[in-house]
Amino acid sequence: MKSANNVNGGGGSGCGSGGDEVSDFINQHIYSTTQLKMDLSGSFSIILGLLAPILQEPFRQILKRIPGTMDWKIERTNRKLSGRLDEIVKKRMEEKNRTSKNFLSLILNARESRTVSENVFSPDYISAVTYEHLLAGSATTSFTLSSIVYLVAGHPGVEKKLLYENDGFGPHDLTPTAQDLHQSFPYLDQVTKEAMRFYTVSPLVARETSNEVEIGGYLLPKVEVPLEAW
Repeated sequence: MKSANNVNGGGGSGCGSGGDEVSDFINQHIYSTTQLKMDLSGSFSIILGLLAPILQEPFRQILKRIPGTMDWKIERTNRKLSGRLDEIVKKRMEEKNRTSKNFLSLILNARESRTVSENVFSPDYISAVTYEHLLAGSATTSFTLSSIVYLVAGHPGVEKKLLYENDGFGPHDLTPTAQDLHQSFPYLDQVTKEAMRFYTVSPLVARETSNEVEIGGYLLPKVEVPLEAW
């Protein structure tokens, strides 16, 4: 989980590792994803939402105000995460010379350029987008990596083939590029996809179209659309 956060943090805000505020943020996020479960062991409002979705939000609004409930813990944790991320964004905004090419720096540079209005990239918007970019994929990535290690450990033949493919790539000090990972490791790609099929971390993904749009000949109305991950 920490490794996944470091990767996302490095590309998202240039703060993958190092820095007290970043370490606190990562530790808080690890707690939220390992202890505050979004499943049948989670809060009452989440469980109720699986049975009667229309009742989830009203009950969440009530339960988040009652100390000790899981909804109250989730609300408090989300506020802490948002507050710490606001501090990170504020610190980056105060930096005058941003040479890094991470996601947050690019947004802040665009906000300060003449071609983009500051009203488009408001501080709240930047914090929200950075929050999503920093955390998106951290839990799913760590879950997928854990699943791969678990499955490969039970199949020595698969492990042998993976090591053979990895060792045959080139010198040990040669770092593969994104293109190398896509073209030179076909067996690793197969193992990863099979592990994700075997242990699907998120079978459905919901997206909401802001306007009616046509993609590949399919017309998507302005509604929330559930998509199958596979």
